[in-house]
Amino acid sequence: MEARSILLDDSHAAYVQAGAGGLAVVILHGWAASLRQWDWLLPVLAHAGYTAYAVDLLGHGRAPRLSPNHRMEDYAEYISRWMKHHDIDRPVLLGHSMGGYLGLQFALDNPQAVRGLILVDPLYDFQQFDSLHKLSRRVLSRPEMLGVGSFIFRYIPTWLIEASQRWNPYDLNGASATMRRQIALDHKRADPYIVQSLAAIGDLSPRLSQVMVPCLVTWGSRDHLLCPDSFETLVDLLPAAQSHCFAGAGHHPHLTRTQAFIQLVLDFLRQVQDSNWEAAVTGTVRQELCTNTTQADH
Repeated sequence: MEARSILLDDSHAAYVQAGAGGLAVVILHGWAASLRQWDWLLPVLAHAGYTAYAVDLLGHGRAPRLSPNHRMEDYAEYISRWMKHHDIDRPVLLGHSMGGYLGLQFALDNPQAVRGLILVDPLYDFQQFDSLHKLSRRVLSRPEMLGVGSFIFRYIPTWLIEASQRWNPYDLNGASATMRRQIALDHKRADPYIVQSLAAIGDLSPRLSQVMVPCLVTWGSRDHLLCPDSFETLVDLLPAAQSHCFAGAGHHPHLTRTQAFIQLVLDFLRQVQDSNWEAAVTGTVRQELCTNTTQADH
């Protein structure tokens, strides 16, 4: 696969595509990440007969930089323009963390344009964060603190970011050294203005009952960034949701339990294509599966 870019109005969108034909799957990475963290999944989806895309969000990877005082809607509008350019019709959106927030927001604002959602440790309400991250949001999102964010993203060495990944033994336990370095590099090259995205996060909870598409919600039981209990709440709020909790995994279960994650995704995509989800959406059938996985998921 080769990273590509296209001109959207006056900016370039960076993306990768694998496969052609069949159901489209659009992958939205998380905060301070990039499409490169999904290079391993795209060929799997293409081999299964889907058209898979991964795109860099604004301010991340090779995408255009962010403007001061941006909104979360700016991310969604950017993705919408990119999808229209490629004539991507009713894809399944797969989003991790902040990418999950954007997937939910997109489905709420464009209910006829999405066929399903796969949400991995998704953000949907700032109250999911612990006290430390809430404080960080209040401090770093202030305009006068942008210099701190700039220092963090530009001057802290990559090796120190990689070393900090080991502070939580659950989060990336099992991830390859190559992926750990990719995560560190993505942090280094992210636009400092992404720290202000934290202040733009709203509470989607009151609207989640309007997400009338099938959803798969997966998360790690040892997520240190977002409260694991909040994902069970999310499943209850969504009208047609399946759920899967990876026991012992952190905030990146897709990178540490890859084989089990792949199977979950492929099973869900087959259901979206083949099953009568209208019954689930109207409430007559609720597709719900909450299974704790073990180390055998590797």
